[in-house]
Amino acid sequence: MKQDRLIYKKRIKELPKDMLPREKALKEGFSSLSDEELLAISLGSGTKGINVIGLAQKILNGKSFKDLKDITLDDLKKIKGIGEAKALQILAIIEIAKRMDDHAEKIKISSVSDAFNYLKFLSKETQEHMVALYLNSSNHLIAQEVIAKGSLNVVRVLPRDILYYAIKHNCNGIIISHNHPNNDPTPSQEDIEFTKKLQTLANELGFDLLDHIIVGKKDFYSFAKAGLI
Repeated sequence: MKQDRLIYKKRIKELPKDMLPREKALKEGFSSLSDEELLAISLGSGTKGINVIGLAQKILNGKSFKDLKDITLDDLKKIKGIGEAKALQILAIIEIAKRMDDHAEKIKISSVSDAFNYLKFLSKETQEHMVALYLNSSNHLIAQEVIAKGSLNVVRVLPRDILYYAIKHNCNGIIISHNHPNNDPTPSQEDIEFTKKLQTLANELGFDLLDHIIVGKKDFYSFAKAGLI
């Protein structure tokens, strides 16, 4: 803890590059950032005696960014180092996040083609990504999570990594998807075995695994369409 306090009192330019949120975002993408790092980038600067990373940590206080959805102007101004301007900045960020969530809930994925059209952004990735979509009982999108990013042709994921968010979002159905950077969406034996295991565990917990879609450059493979789910 003492070391953390020393780090957060340093100027941002004095910190190692691997601790700088902006540099990390440029190198690894925004999905690699923690909630604290995302908030730090959004805030832009710290305040007297504490840099922006430490300030973000103080605001979150061990919670996730979503836990701030009901925070008020007065709540924020009680945090040492947060004046009215910073508080309004944070509240604006939260309101943007709320509106994006509202939009997400209006997206309905009721067919394989709907799912692929939503997920085809994965075809542009040069590394394997595993993404999960969480739907309500009406097949409206509740949330999207980037579960993992891997190497050129390998991504390591456990079923619990996906089911954790299913529980967190209290969803009904799950669609998982990953890309094959070699552009061939044909599933590997490992893909098939993983999907079967995930389906079994999802069913045991009361979730419906609706599909596993593998995205290639121009084509895709649907486990549901192939009758494997």
